[in-house]
Amino acid sequence: MRHFRISDQNPIKTKRLLLTPLNAKQLAALEAEEKDELLRGALGEMRKNVTDYYDLALWHTGWQISLRNGGQVVGLLGFHGVTVNQTVELGYEIREEFRGNGYGEEAVKALCDWAFGCEGVYFISALAAEDNTASNHILEKLKFYRVQSPVSGMNAWELERPASAWMSIYMCFGLAIGLTFGQTLFQNMAIGLAIGIGAGLALGSGLDAQDRAARKRANAPKKLDAPEEQKKTK
Repeated sequence: MRHFRISDQNPIKTKRLLLTPLNAKQLAALEAEEKDELLRGALGEMRKNVTDYYDLALWHTGWQISLRNGGQVVGLLGFHGVTVNQTVELGYEIREEFRGNGYGEEAVKALCDWAFGCEGVYFISALAAEDNTASNHILEKLKFYRVQSPVSGMNAWELERPASAWMSIYMCFGLAIGLTFGQTLFQNMAIGLAIGIGAGLALGSGLDAQDRAARKRANAPKKLDAPEEQKKTK
C-alpha cells in the first residue's frame, strides 16, 4: 500500500506557485491565529486527522499555497479525506487580497493532477456557494461539471479523470516492434506488422477496458450538465 505521509511529499510546483502540505505543528499554528470560528474548526479537524491517520495525512491536511517569487502565502486547499467510491472531495480558499490573479485556478489544477496520479482516484468533487461567482468560475474553467447538490444553497461539481489511452500507446509499440521483428525473424515486414499491431491492440484494449470498469461507481450523483468534451460531440 502506498503511503501518503507529509514527510514523503515534496512541494508541488506550478509556474507561479508552491503547494506545500502542512504538518500537525504548522496546522496548530494556523489554528491559533485564525479568527474565523468556522475556519478555525476546520483547521483543528485537519490537525487531528493528520495525527490520527499519519500514513494517509496528505488526504487530510491543508496544502499551503505560496508564491514561488517572494514566498507570500496566498491561500490554502486540500481534500476532505481519502477516496470514497472512487471520489475525493476538494476544498480551497484564496486570501481576499490575492484574488483575481488566477492563483485559485492554478492551484486547484495542480492538486487535481496530483490526485489523478494516485491509484483509485477517478473523480474529484467540490462544493461552491451559489453566489460565489469566482469559485464557480474556477471550477467551470477547469472543466468540472455540475451534479446534483446534497447541500441547499451550494453548487456541487465533479471532475472525472481522463480516460486511459493504452490502446493507442500499445498500437504504436506494436507497430515499431512488428517492423523490427518482421524483417529480422520472418524477412517479411507485413507479417511482423500484423503480429505487432494485433498484440498491441489486444493488450491496449484490455487495459482500457479495465480502466472503464474501475471508474464505475455505485450511486453516482446525477449530472446536471455534461463535460465540455461531451457537449462538443452532440
